[in-house]
Amino acid sequence: MTRSTTTRLLVRPRHAFARVLRGFSPAAVVIPMCAVVALLSAACSVVISSPTAVGELSQQVADGKSVTIVTKNGGVELIHDPAATAIEITARIRCAGETEEKAAERVKATRLVAVREESGLVRIGVEFPSDGRSGVGRSGFSKDSATIVVRAANLDGIDVTTTNGGIDVGAFAGPARLETSNGSIKIHAHAGPIEARSSNGSIRASGVRAPILADTSNGGIEISLADDAEGEIELDTSNGNVTIELGKAWQGTVTADTSNGKIDLSGGEVVTKQGVKVMTVGDGSKAKATIDTSNGRVTVRGAKE
Repeated sequence: MTRSTTTRLLVRPRHAFARVLRGFSPAAVVIPMCAVVALLSAACSVVISSPTAVGELSQQVADGKSVTIVTKNGGVELIHDPAATAIEITARIRCAGETEEKAAERVKATRLVAVREESGLVRIGVEFPSDGRSGVGRSGFSKDSATIVVRAANLDGIDVTTTNGGIDVGAFAGPARLETSNGSIKIHAHAGPIEARSSNGSIRASGVRAPILADTSNGGIEISLADDAEGEIELDTSNGNVTIELGKAWQGTVTADTSNGKIDLSGGEVVTKQGVKVMTVGDGSKAKATIDTSNGRVTVRGAKE
């Protein structure tokens, strides 16, 4: 079942400089020609807004087992809903245009695509109209965006890629591969292996199992494992603090390193080897936790009794 509606229209003024001069009388204000040129140049440099329109598309897919979501500009949220009888997909669309009418036309022409394969994998994406450059900004980047929300009772695999937006995943199972080039990643009570990567944003996961890999170029990392979590852990950020709370079942060797910051380890036997702190929790051979940040503090806590 597929349904789509346009919910509202948002119009933004195209000329910021017009608001600067609004209300001034030409006779009351005398501006040297050089100043006018400078003001016009400045105004042109900040005129990036254009009319936009918004809409909402929705679709349901029955018998889906896992999802792959790809969006170029917008956030993605996956909500665990035990009452859901199918995979319910909603996309909140925003399109730009040279005029109000063209922006609205682009919203109407946008498609929410959800295709189920024989394996049960559902591929989800949004297709914007390719009708010239009406939705492209001065920098060459598209102004069109889509925020995708998925509700499901069960998923045994999640793969999400977005180039500009956050990712929020809650209480599903199976492998989770999450990647955004500009946004935060949040994971709640996921029961499966996790690979989370962000070029610019924090990564937070609570009540999750291992193995887990979290990598961000610019942002903090906060992880708290489920009590029964066992397995490999790799946490890496170029600029930010890293905090992890181990679960009661986790045993292994923790290695922590930072180029600029304090390292605080507790919950096991701690030694320092060549400037790197190493902590053994229970049987050190069972798993490895590697934590590295170039500029930030590292904090590791054993399970709370």
